[in-house]
Amino acid sequence: MSLKSENYGNNLPSRSIRSATFNGISGFIDNLEKHFFSQISVWTNTIIDNQAKLIIEIECNLSLIDMIIHSYKGTWGTFNQTKYSLSEELVQLEEYNGISFDVEEFTINLKDTSIIIDKLYDQSIADQLNGILNNLEKHFLQLTKGNVEVPYEIFVAVFEDEIMATKNSNVKNKGTQDYSSYWALYFESEKDAVIYDLKNARFIYEDLHMINQ
Repeated sequence: MSLKSENYGNNLPSRSIRSATFNGISGFIDNLEKHFFSQISVWTNTIIDNQAKLIIEIECNLSLIDMIIHSYKGTWGTFNQTKYSLSEELVQLEEYNGISFDVEEFTINLKDTSIIIDKLYDQSIADQLNGILNNLEKHFLQLTKGNVEVPYEIFVAVFEDEIMATKNSNVKNKGTQDYSSYWALYFESEKDAVIYDLKNARFIYEDLHMINQ
């Protein structure tokens, strides 16, 4: 996927998806809404090999800075401070339906930005969502250019081999697939996406391509 700005997070209507209607889905949504203080929509993409793939979208009436403040206080998305976890909720759905569940995409739409998280491997979003929220808090000043400009879209994550391939055409091995290396940011002031290097807390201005799993 090209890193040209194209409102990646606003293309749900064009997908072959439908509202999720599994047993227990209402309770699943209610729990998410309670912990995120948001309106939650859940779609299902496909069921392959007895696994349902979910697309979750959060509509939250907070700005990025307000979300981070509430997350820091433990009043928003408190995965590490209660018995609740996204993984446990998926297990509940599995028990109700007799099939496995995974999250294909998790989008948080705030008043001033959208955060799009794509699946990297089985259960990657459920396993690492809390870490992603922690990184948003940790890197807020850098992500917003010193609190000067909030990116209108944050895409999590970009693979390391895509960064290296622009500098060394012989690089063939894919980097570690996690959410704590590189993110793509879209700013109104920038023509194309800007890559943010989380490990070194710096921007990388390159003509890159994202891998869309």
